[in-house]
Amino acid sequence: METNTTDKLIDIVKRKDILFHRGEQVLFKKYSYFQVINAYKNLFVCDDETIMDIKNNININNKNKIKYYRNSFKIKNDVTDNDLYENICNKICLKYGIKAKTLSEKETLIDEIHYHHHMYIPNISYGDFLRMYKFEHELRMMLFKYILIIEESVKNIFISYLNDKKVDVNYLVNMNNYNTLPLKSKSFDTIKLIISKYDNQKSKPIKRKRDQHLDVPYWMLINELAMNQTYYAISNLNERDSYQIFLKCANFFTKLNISETDKGKSSEKIIADKKMVNNFKMILYYLGEFRNMLAHNQPIYCYNIKNYNIKANPSLEYELPTTRKGYKNKKGQILSHAQQQLNLNGSMMQSLSKYFGPDSFNANNSTKLDLSKIIYILYKILKQIDPNTKFYEELQSIFIKYNIVLTKTSYTINDVKDYLELTKQINKLNDFDMEIKDILDRIGKKRSYIRKLKSKEIELRKLVKEINQATKNIKINETKSKYKVFPAIKKYSEFTGIDMAFFHDIK
Repeated sequence: METNTTDKLIDIVKRKDILFHRGEQVLFKKYSYFQVINAYKNLFVCDDETIMDIKNNININNKNKIKYYRNSFKIKNDVTDNDLYENICNKICLKYGIKAKTLSEKETLIDEIHYHHHMYIPNISYGDFLRMYKFEHELRMMLFKYILIIEESVKNIFISYLNDKKVDVNYLVNMNNYNTLPLKSKSFDTIKLIISKYDNQKSKPIKRKRDQHLDVPYWMLINELAMNQTYYAISNLNERDSYQIFLKCANFFTKLNISETDKGKSSEKIIADKKMVNNFKMILYYLGEFRNMLAHNQPIYCYNIKNYNIKANPSLEYELPTTRKGYKNKKGQILSHAQQQLNLNGSMMQSLSKYFGPDSFNANNSTKLDLSKIIYILYKILKQIDPNTKFYEELQSIFIKYNIVLTKTSYTINDVKDYLELTKQINKLNDFDMEIKDILDRIGKKRSYIRKLKSKEIELRKLVKEINQATKNIKINETKSKYKVFPAIKKYSEFTGIDMAFFHDIK
């Protein structure tokens, strides 16, 4: 592909009708084009065109589009409209390193890379992209911090199970402890990974054991694994050990209390328990994949999005859960990838209320596996293992800080002394006695009461005047978000499933 200087990239962004407000060109030079513009473009796209769309617009002499193409592709004025289309193809081929001689070849190869020319929401600025980049960076750091707690807990459960079973220190490098059937060939990948950890010279505990010419015990090896590596290590063990470890995880991270033995259970109960454990096993897999996105600084608004097509309905296709090609239901009907995903996610959604108790979120029949689901699951697991977790408050504060979905206005008082003076005057009003009983008694006995009543009225007016003055003395500062309403909020909610209701429903 063609490489570009920073100044040329700025020019490309401008020709996409993305604005640069004051100081934003300086910021552009501090951040990666790929991590800011390219990563978040789908949130700001209002339309896109294929190479055939461009060709058709030029052929029908769409003047507005032709003017836009000339600017966007930086076509010189001396190029006629008749030559415009081929010049655009040349520009695209140069950008992507496509080698072709004829216009027909260029068209075919451009179409094969699924080229799309994006058009953006009017008045979008580079600052809007940078805001989303900073927001997601902060959100990733917060989520990563908490997902590591779950990762550590899974490892502890794994180690404790092996400890209690009194297995050999070399348990993880013994092939007999794995399911090595042909369909479970990933077991060999796990064994290979575990063995490779023996040569990890950057791990002080492992290096010390190797220098002592001692075996590296399984509890050290497990601590060297990332979350998804730990998942696969457990998953690829022999069926008995694998199931028991995932069962312990399900019981620990949720409200479940599934017995570790099938003794006394009906066949229906055994099947139901295994389904609950297997569904939670999939949740741990999703968390492991999500953890990798966080660790590698990838955009997470598009978590699990396989494909986005603004002109399709539905516009989003999902990567997970994994489905089988040609899978048939009980009626013998072949189910599409999307329908299989709906069925699998529907089963998972039904399980969530049993894992964490019924709430407004898991009562929702939405079966999309998006960012809202993974954050909900992460929050509920943390609540289960630590009821005092501050996850929700931290999550909320990040959304509020960047005015994404949530907004908040705060008020502060300049001088606390003014506030204290006001409360002092209000307390005087609260303690004020009109002596109504005495006045009524005077009226009943036909004694003079008007002077006393007027005196009390004067006292009351004076007190009210002091309260009003104390109120005027209080200076209140209103602090709003420094960010305007996010211009792509609907698109963000479409991708993530996160809106204002989400924060209410997960509580």
